[in-house]
Amino acid sequence: MKVRLGGYNIDTKTIRELAGDRYADMTPEIISASYARISRDPRDVGLLRDEARKDVEKARKSNRAIVFGLGHSSIAEHAVFNFDVMGISRLAVESVEHFRLASFTEKSQRYIRLGRDFVVPEEISKAGMKRDFKGLMRELSDAYQIVYESIRALGAEDETAKEDARYLMPLATTAQFGMTVNARELEYMISRLASHPLAELREFASRLYGVAGRIAPSLVKYPDPTEYFKAVPSVRNEIREIAGNKKSSPGGDGPSAILVDVTPDPDTRLAAALIFASTDMGHSESMRRAAKIGKRRRTDLIASTMKTMKPHDSVWREFENVRLLYEVIVSSSCFAQLKRHRMATIITQDYLPSLGISIPDSVRKAGQVGLLREVASTSGRVYRKISSRVEKARDYALLNAHRRRVLFEINLRELYHFSRLRSDIHAQWEIRQLSDMMCDLAAEMIPSGSILLCGKDSFDQRKKDLFG
Repeated sequence: MKVRLGGYNIDTKTIRELAGDRYADMTPEIISASYARISRDPRDVGLLRDEARKDVEKARKSNRAIVFGLGHSSIAEHAVFNFDVMGISRLAVESVEHFRLASFTEKSQRYIRLGRDFVVPEEISKAGMKRDFKGLMRELSDAYQIVYESIRALGAEDETAKEDARYLMPLATTAQFGMTVNARELEYMISRLASHPLAELREFASRLYGVAGRIAPSLVKYPDPTEYFKAVPSVRNEIREIAGNKKSSPGGDGPSAILVDVTPDPDTRLAAALIFASTDMGHSESMRRAAKIGKRRRTDLIASTMKTMKPHDSVWREFENVRLLYEVIVSSSCFAQLKRHRMATIITQDYLPSLGISIPDSVRKAGQVGLLREVASTSGRVYRKISSRVEKARDYALLNAHRRRVLFEINLRELYHFSRLRSDIHAQWEIRQLSDMMCDLAAEMIPSGSILLCGKDSFDQRKKDLFG
């Protein structure tokens, strides 16, 4: 056996310094072109890579023929890009981080004290509402500082004050993140965002292509919006007309969760998957055996897979045979955490001021609920005014405290990962409450399969209670 490092990502400044005059030839297309030939060329892959590096244009021609001619798009996945993204709104980030096959690390509003940096959307400027919008941004920023200082004055930690004061900040607040993405997913991202109703996201798509299309033209080739994606807003309007659109009733001031669907007979289904993978039985016989052994032995069977688990271990893949569908209502602050679980299926509605706002306990203790409600009311007025002129940009005026309804479908294995992270004492308070609700609902329907659903902080005690 031989394992050799074929390459790894380094920053562009280093590449430029090392490459000198050959900087234009330093492209991830070399890796893609050499790997593309592995299936049909018996030579050592190192030699294939040397050949591609010596003749970059030939490598690009090979990529085009294989990726776009033969349709072997997975070859583009071997080319990987790292992007620094700055000056983009928190609202736009939600659409960018929707893409599953990319990695994101974002500047956290939980740990960084915010200033007056915000995006003024093109649509709002063109609608003649720039003055109103900037006035709202100033009011929200001033209120944020007041609430931050009030929470600190109670003796709360600085981290808590920043985490909870941010509920007063708008979705127009600027963000910064690092993104790592392969060329195949990048091209899809560019095409999809080029079709987006918001000008900010169309500009983001254009800037991505301006960089990646120059570096790897043979892999990022089709950046234009498609008719299929451009039609999405009109199709959604058609669906609304067919279904009707009932007004939402106000929610509470924290997260809510309903388990609307779950795999039928989930503990039996899970036990059957474990039997199937551990024996020579077919699935039908595995289901019969899992049903026949009874509840207590099913619990023992499932628990046997967890006896040597540590807090960071994943449960077995068989747990993916059980799926849960939740309907949740969360604030933008909470959704910022929820959206990171991209292996789940996340279907969102628009933010709705009619769903109310989420209110942190620290804001209550600081006596600043009135201020939060006041700026939320001002935000709502600007939101409605923008909506009457340019509906697609109205969400920029909303706060992190405003809420939306989300369908969140997740398999049991992923729910274990979710609970370890989000039910932990170090998690953001709102998503911790949400995770606890989701785990309690799961435990009611899947009593055997959910025996170790908990945060990392309580894992050892929970396991001790189960196994001694």
